[in-house]
Amino acid sequence: MTQRATLLPNTESESGSTQKAAPTKRFNALTDAIARHVGCENASFHTPGHKGRTPARSASLLDEYPWQTDLTELPGLDDLSRPEGVLADLEARAARIWGASESILSVNGASAALAASILALSARGSTVLVPRNAHRSIVHGLVLSGLFPIWYEPVWDDDWGLWSSVSAVSVERLLERSGTELAGLIVVSPTYAGALSDLPAIAQVCRNAGVTLIADEAHGAHFLPESAMPTSAVGHADIVVHSLHKTLPALTQTGLLHVSRDSKISGDELRQALRLLQSSSPSYLLMASVEQALRQVEPPYKADTLADLHRLSFEISDFAKANPDFTLYQPAGGVCPAHILLGCTERQPDQLYNFLCERGIFPETMLGQGVLFMLGVGSRSCDVHLLTQTLSDFIQQISKEPAGQSAFAGPQAPARRPAEPIQILSPRQAFLLPSEVVPVNNSVGRISAATIAPCPPGTPLIVAGQRVPEEILECASLQTLRVVVT
Repeated sequence: MTQRATLLPNTESESGSTQKAAPTKRFNALTDAIARHVGCENASFHTPGHKGRTPARSASLLDEYPWQTDLTELPGLDDLSRPEGVLADLEARAARIWGASESILSVNGASAALAASILALSARGSTVLVPRNAHRSIVHGLVLSGLFPIWYEPVWDDDWGLWSSVSAVSVERLLERSGTELAGLIVVSPTYAGALSDLPAIAQVCRNAGVTLIADEAHGAHFLPESAMPTSAVGHADIVVHSLHKTLPALTQTGLLHVSRDSKISGDELRQALRLLQSSSPSYLLMASVEQALRQVEPPYKADTLADLHRLSFEISDFAKANPDFTLYQPAGGVCPAHILLGCTERQPDQLYNFLCERGIFPETMLGQGVLFMLGVGSRSCDVHLLTQTLSDFIQQISKEPAGQSAFAGPQAPARRPAEPIQILSPRQAFLLPSEVVPVNNSVGRISAATIAPCPPGTPLIVAGQRVPEEILECASLQTLRVVVT
């Protein structure tokens, strides 16, 4: 039985002085918090992709006895650092599903896979082209590798206040002026909001220029060959990184590194880099969940699994398009079906977000001018029905309020385009130099020794080695900042 903490009040001694009660021990604080959330959640539109549901074809042993199946490298269970048995078979199975030359399992998620990719890239030059919407794990890879980032801008969407796609034409221009020390290019597609870039065309531009391409496709593991889903970067980019928990039903903290057949970086190089970043005691629960996830997306189950996800996405999109009170994020280059970003006309995102959470419907996050909903293979029709009904309730509630007396705030001002970064030192140099913590208002103009990237979405506000801009003062939650001592 779960033990709940009892709060002890202050007590008064015989002399009249107040004595503080002994500190309360909350042995199950996290467990209780998880249980409370599970108890109040009626529908999940956030990661992980299993949505709290056991995959239909999973092994019952894993569902019923998690502690008994939490094992280590024993005879017959293989060794992830040098897989030769069942884990090697699992990786080969993944390579067949996505059409990669080689696939490497990560139990430290897409984050470790991205950092390992950049570490392996570092032998090929001293600079790397990095998009402004890069995840903070890419910055971690820069710290480890010593590569100097050349920041480039994807399309900025003024209406939604976020970075969008990258075009092959813009990449070609970038490569023309990047110099001979360029080690490679990183592209994020789909973005956190779901915007898609034309990875096959970008990959062709990179091949023509002899430049290594890393595709952060963490949010696109469901882009499978011969399906209705968008085209995956696997087989086009040199290296593709997938997260297996964002839309697929593997447990959180699982990912894959895919190596294309003509990759300029070998699987051995990537595996060696990943060993530096990954636990030497990988969880067999996590790895077994990968096996169960693969089962959902290979024949004969793939078509049904992905068709259901596509259908549910259209149901929400069609609802939004038919309702003039909502706006739907539809970037020019296309959008991932699993990502649905909704805005509400004349209403701020936090009002819609809070309304849904209070009714047990939990979106992924507020993003730009909208609320982000994420579907996964665990999503069901009942979830979507509950969502659309509650969205209708939200509109009905605000429509009943007299003009000028609404409890819901008016529209947000358009998000301002982030200031252009000025990278003075590499992230590694800034990380290793002597530093000090100062009040944030005293940090402007100095060189940051820290990377600040709240997650979600994990996109940096400031990167180590950059000159701190005045705009950092607008981040109300940031009171201090670590800067390089000069």
